[in-house]
Amino acid sequence: MKTLAISTLSALVLAAPLTAIAQTDYQAAGPGFDNRWYIAPFAMYTWADNDREVNNGWGGGLAVGKPLSQWFNLELRATYTDLSNSWVLTDDFGRPVTKVDGTNKMFDIGVDGLFFFSRGKFQPFLLAGIGAIQDKVELCAHGGDFNGVCISDSQWSFMGELGAGFIVPITDWISFRMDARYRIDAGFEYNDVTNRVVNNKTLGDTIVTAGVVIPLGSRAVTKVNRTVELSADTLFAFNRSDLSPTGVSTINNFARDLDQSNYDGVRVAGHTDPIGSEEFNLALSDRRANTVRQQLVTDGVAADRITAQGFGKTQLKVTPADCAAAKSREALIACYGPNRRVEVTVEGITPKE
Repeated sequence: MKTLAISTLSALVLAAPLTAIAQTDYQAAGPGFDNRWYIAPFAMYTWADNDREVNNGWGGGLAVGKPLSQWFNLELRATYTDLSNSWVLTDDFGRPVTKVDGTNKMFDIGVDGLFFFSRGKFQPFLLAGIGAIQDKVELCAHGGDFNGVCISDSQWSFMGELGAGFIVPITDWISFRMDARYRIDAGFEYNDVTNRVVNNKTLGDTIVTAGVVIPLGSRAVTKVNRTVELSADTLFAFNRSDLSPTGVSTINNFARDLDQSNYDGVRVAGHTDPIGSEEFNLALSDRRANTVRQQLVTDGVAADRITAQGFGKTQLKVTPADCAAAKSREALIACYGPNRRVEVTVEGITPKE
């Protein structure tokens, strides 16, 4: 019963690193750094500077961007907003004379830098941008001496922006995005329909946007290699090369994990402790490596994708000097335990589609 319990516990301990094959650090779908170009259409609401003399309102825009690193995106961004207002001019006696309808059409284009704190399931960022903004103002009078008179003008000005936002990945092909920013506009204003006054003063608008991020093209996937170390004392009896029942179960689990990923190939390396001759240990490690290889083939791994090689006692993890204090053969065997191992390296791992 004690032996069975130890074998079962060993199998459970080994199962943990094996599952890492299916959950390895290749760049897979979902949250994380994604270096694809993207487009980001969005709706926006503007709280206009009071000096614009227009109502707050809705607009929209589009950003085209590219992540340049884990922490930084660069975007080209354009927006359009058409805000309006109406008021009534009165005569000297306070009687309404003329109704004025005004609009302020704002088009801006600029370059933004997004500075990310995280690329996980919630991706907060700060932003800063510069560009140009066109203010196009039109005023039309209805009634009175100026009935039907419309005047308009436009001007390009410097624009700067500061803000913060976040991105929440939904799938590998779409994310939700929201941000708030303060836009600085070296703009101008119109005071009335008959006497235009250009102030060239700095205006400040507060803007909130909400939209989606849509990546373009297939996501780049980086192939990685992963090595899993299996204890030979769990796979084999001492000085034996045939798999124990626990060893068979361990390799079965390993093969199932392999099936959850794509990979280029598998290398199996056998290692022994320094007890015994060099020739014996080299032959034993080679037989053990090939036994593991054959079991993987039995479990469905293509034979032409697996290589096996024994290294004997040439790559010790624990040296004789480390075990000099061992007073018996049993103690020495136990001390040398980390040397008795099979290392399985899976090359070119990528997620299975």
